[in-house]
Amino acid sequence: MKIVSKSLTYVIILSSILIFISDLTAQIQPGARQNGLANSFVSIADDHWSPFYNSAGIAQLNSRGIGVFYAPSPFGMNEFATGAISYHEPFSFGNIGVTAQTYGFELYRENSFSITYANNFLQNFYAGIRVKYNSLSIQNYGNDSNFGIDLGFLAHLSDVLKVGFSAVNLNRPTWGETKDKLPQIFRGGFSYLPLKNVLLGFEIEKDVRYPFNLKFGLEYNLLEMFALRFGYNNSPSKFAGGFGVSYSMFQINYAVSSHLDLGLTHLFGIDLKF
Repeated sequence: MKIVSKSLTYVIILSSILIFISDLTAQIQPGARQNGLANSFVSIADDHWSPFYNSAGIAQLNSRGIGVFYAPSPFGMNEFATGAISYHEPFSFGNIGVTAQTYGFELYRENSFSITYANNFLQNFYAGIRVKYNSLSIQNYGNDSNFGIDLGFLAHLSDVLKVGFSAVNLNRPTWGETKDKLPQIFRGGFSYLPLKNVLLGFEIEKDVRYPFNLKFGLEYNLLEMFALRFGYNNSPSKFAGGFGVSYSMFQINYAVSSHLDLGLTHLFGIDLKF
């Protein structure tokens, strides 16, 4: 009875938060650098975290990359803890990315694993597909799993301008007997490099359940080894910032996101390119 009572208590707490902020997604998208840019990454997509934003992005990469990400207490709640790992490998026939993500706590847990394939099919045009295996476990209520499919496209219009588009869960996977649908999300945007050390990202995101979300991100390489990042999105209204410190093949990233109603979220990542 105590376990069931505890489960119901957490379900009520989590449900209350999601009802209070109806357009809030409790899960954090992986990548500390990306979160510092308020996740305005669909047209940048230039590292091994790209499968979470635009599956075409890894086709731009010529070297291996691996990274780990952790958000220990999103919105001040340990129950929302999110961790992820991402790996990318270039091949002669295209590029492959593998990711794993976990979210939740002992009473409610979501896990996902994915493989992404991307290639340069035309000059300066990239396309990719991502297949995800998702699993859900709710203590005393059961388990379920499904597969999701994402598509992504990216084009280099010039040396300083790129456009990107991605579609998440095109096949509309569902959970349980009630067939609750996973979010179907479309993203489009462009990135611009006005100066050699300044990168801007603009993005429009549409979850089919909620209003449009406008995103903006800025990355400023203050020094060769140090980058500052800022970002904002409007639905929900959220400010973000962070920094990255690079040395040799390594990069340590930190980001903080501020939600007007739920407070701060701290995010950490370590990346290696070789």
